[in-house]
Amino acid sequence: MAIGGNGRRLAVLTAGALASLAACIPAAGASAATASAAAPPAATATVCSHARTTTPAPAVLADVTAISARDAWAVGWTSGGAPKPVLARWNGSTWSTVSSPALQAPAVLTAVAKFPGGIWAVGASGQTTGGASRTHLILRVTGSTVQPVPTRRPKRGKLLGVTATSPTNAWAVGYITAGGPLILHWNGTAWKRSALPRHSAGRINGVAATSAANAWAINTRSRHGSQIWHWNGTRWSRVATPTIAGQTFSLGGLAATSAKNAWAAGTSVPRDVSILHTVILHWNGARWKRTPSPDLPGPDGDGLAAVSASSADNAWAVGSSTSGESLAEHWNGASWRVISTHSCGELAGVSVLPSGRAWAVGSVGNHTPQILQWNGSLWQSVPLT
Repeated sequence: MAIGGNGRRLAVLTAGALASLAACIPAAGASAATASAAAPPAATATVCSHARTTTPAPAVLADVTAISARDAWAVGWTSGGAPKPVLARWNGSTWSTVSSPALQAPAVLTAVAKFPGGIWAVGASGQTTGGASRTHLILRVTGSTVQPVPTRRPKRGKLLGVTATSPTNAWAVGYITAGGPLILHWNGTAWKRSALPRHSAGRINGVAATSAANAWAINTRSRHGSQIWHWNGTRWSRVATPTIAGQTFSLGGLAATSAKNAWAAGTSVPRDVSILHTVILHWNGARWKRTPSPDLPGPDGDGLAAVSASSADNAWAVGSSTSGESLAEHWNGASWRVISTHSCGELAGVSVLPSGRAWAVGSVGNHTPQILQWNGSLWQSVPLT
């Protein structure tokens, strides 16, 4: 089992089911019925064709962060042997890509996070098709300025996640090539490596924080599945997670709103790798517990890649099905429910505002960028210009 480009992508899905998708056709009877934000409409079937019927834009979006109704950012990369990092911004009416000398090819941006006054975007520079000669990449964006921020003793590897709670507290996570997991901390002046639990291995492909003394990280150890670590202001330590009989789970998304409310989302993988299922874990302040989550029909199942929450009773998790349909699930404080996106492809990032409005991003066929907006009633596609 492999973790995909941004560490959260649903690469466990079989036979390239997502990579070959290009067109989607709403099924007969499917409609964009509206409902209140507290009770989104139930899912309806979407039929996704595997035949390429459109000319794809050669780009992939991996993550998104919403700052306000008129300000949001998304990151990704262009497809091809020498990918260029993609940084896009929503200004309240359109999504457009940002130009900057700091956005040099070859490189990819895999994750983005807001902080008061700007955003952090992370990934890898020197990224080629074969993944050779890549080093950690961190960009700080304030206003119209995009500035690379160096790390001490840069090494080969990739950053897969980032979070921030203030201008002086941020975390960036990923791995060092042939060197294991990596967690970096920003103290307002410099990025410094954070000590990890003993015998750590694999990669860190998700991180979330609510304060300088409360952060969570996902450590994925290949076939051994995922672990969850906690930062208490002094050190990282492993926290027990529920077991699933006969299965392992690969987590990709993390979200936290307080010391008593956090979510982790991913994919449950049977040992015989037959049918995949969504998996969502919830932290209630005392322990992690699995919360029932629905599945979309698909030949080999489905899974989740990202999760975002604005409060204890409002959260979104996104991913995809091996049928090719984009997957979005909503938490209303009592249960998770599939909400139809009427779209195809893989959703890799999601961000929800306190108002309930949300953005989800991904790609169709690993070529065409996808941006969806939740307007409080339904998901709508928004183009990237």
